[in-house]
Amino acid sequence: MLEAVFQHSYDTFHMDITLSLKREIGVLFGPSGAGKSLSLRIIAGLVKPDSGTISLSGRILLNTETRVYKKPSERNIGLVFQDLALFPHLNVLENIGYGMPKGRKKEAATWLEKMHLGGLEERYPSQLSGGQKQRTALARALAPHPDLLLLDEPFSALDAPLRRNMRRELKKLHRETGIPMLYVTHYMEDVSAMGNTVFFMKEGKLTGKTPVEHLWKGAYASDSWHAIGWGTIIEGKIVQKKGGIRLSWKEGYLSLESSALHSGEAVVFIPPSNLKLLYEEIPLDSELALNVFEGTIIEAITLGHHTSLYIEAAGRQWHLEFTSESYHDMDVAEGSRVRFAVRPQDISIIKQA
Repeated sequence: MLEAVFQHSYDTFHMDITLSLKREIGVLFGPSGAGKSLSLRIIAGLVKPDSGTISLSGRILLNTETRVYKKPSERNIGLVFQDLALFPHLNVLENIGYGMPKGRKKEAATWLEKMHLGGLEERYPSQLSGGQKQRTALARALAPHPDLLLLDEPFSALDAPLRRNMRRELKKLHRETGIPMLYVTHYMEDVSAMGNTVFFMKEGKLTGKTPVEHLWKGAYASDSWHAIGWGTIIEGKIVQKKGGIRLSWKEGYLSLESSALHSGEAVVFIPPSNLKLLYEEIPLDSELALNVFEGTIIEAITLGHHTSLYIEAAGRQWHLEFTSESYHDMDVAEGSRVRFAVRPQDISIIKQA
């Protein structure tokens, strides 16, 4: 079990985290800049917090009061970064075995089969596909039998079908090994498909924790997402039209991917980065053209490097997010009328009746 309580500050950003994880897959979910990745780095020992305690499986990894600070190599924690950090000068087998005691190097070979990498042991990272690189990084992290696996958006660079395959493989590995996992993501599908427990994070703090299945139960679903004040939630009815499948409500509709399960009441979620502002001088992407709205900016909030826009349109409030630098170049402000759009594939169905 992981027990972590720590505080950390840099510049104007302040973190205050209390997190408990059992032998499960926990998902850290929240907006950009919330401190998700930094939390993993602190737990892994790559960043030393200002104060706090961290224990794992009964071992004290950090206690700032008693000056206990275990190095990353002493924590027995596996870590998979978004960029994977494979060693380019080592082949697949050497990458997997890196850091393992000499007496256990042969175990690295067993992970070739577990991760469907048989026949690729002599290849170098530059010779691998995206999915093969992901499997190599996971095998390297799991081969030493860690007490905890930390994953920082490991599948974000993969296309949707491959991302689904990797999620299934990771869940299978969790069932087989029982290793607790803490997974950072901004993909709604990852939350619903991967986690046992979701931790909502905002502005350096955990704002909520709930079993994943509770996210889809009645009013609690919308309340959960609104609790972090992030993203756009639309409730409506899925209907079949000649032009495709739509989520309709009184004031408007959204075109959805054809994979929507069936007609009926539904709730969809749109991460802020998936909504795009439109400009007259820039040609409109054909997929964005399916869901175009016009509304008024009712609030603009800048927090460090990120700016959130809240727009009133089609009887709903929509949340868009940009880097602060981009926002200052946009020449928009509260009260401005703007057009924005979202691609059907960037809309997640989080509940269907």
